[in-house]
Amino acid sequence: MITAIIPARGGSKRLPGKNIKLLNGRPLIFHSLDAVLGHGEISKVVFTSDDDEYLHLVEKEYGNSVVLEKRPDTYASDTRKVHDEIVRLKESKVIESEWFMLCLPTAPLRSFETVKRMLVDWKQDKEARFSASEYDFPIQFAFEIDSDNNWSPISDESPMITGNTRSQDIPVRYRPNGAMYLQKTETLGRTKTFYLEAKPFLMDSSESVDVDTELDFKIAEIVMKEQQV
Repeated sequence: MITAIIPARGGSKRLPGKNIKLLNGRPLIFHSLDAVLGHGEISKVVFTSDDDEYLHLVEKEYGNSVVLEKRPDTYASDTRKVHDEIVRLKESKVIESEWFMLCLPTAPLRSFETVKRMLVDWKQDKEARFSASEYDFPIQFAFEIDSDNNWSPISDESPMITGNTRSQDIPVRYRPNGAMYLQKTETLGRTKTFYLEAKPFLMDSSESVDVDTELDFKIAEIVMKEQQV
């Protein structure tokens, strides 16, 4: 019923070789593959990459349990979005199921149990989902800085203006964390994002670490080791 896709480009400017960098002894991409393999609702797992080394690593570790898809260079540049690659997979009939689940490899703390929880939620109403988490710091404090280094709030209700800075009085705000998207395949090409017609699936901040820098990587490694104690 569901095709799971793990996309991983070879290039990474902020953290070179990020997607195969060893996290707790395993390449980063393996943690996402481990999270989606073994679920009854997921009938097919696809790993797509423009990097032959990545594809060979996955083939050696997972064999026939993962479908390998070479991502064309034109779909792997900095200017192309993941959404474009998922649409390509649909058009090339790599995705033929009614539903697909996109899991970005930069969210390695999204575990097998996390995926299972989303699938349990989805089975209750068969509505699309995207993963989200609370902002670590109240977004109401956000402000802009102009060329003269003067600041201005993003809202007239800013606590920096009203003085209502008690955390208990500030409403919680949420953000998509990029870990998982579970969506109907027919929306590809009809919409330009994975969020429309979908409900948020809340994840803990400890599961939502997004690895983009060396510091992110170190944080993810610490959290992962603590979870295994």
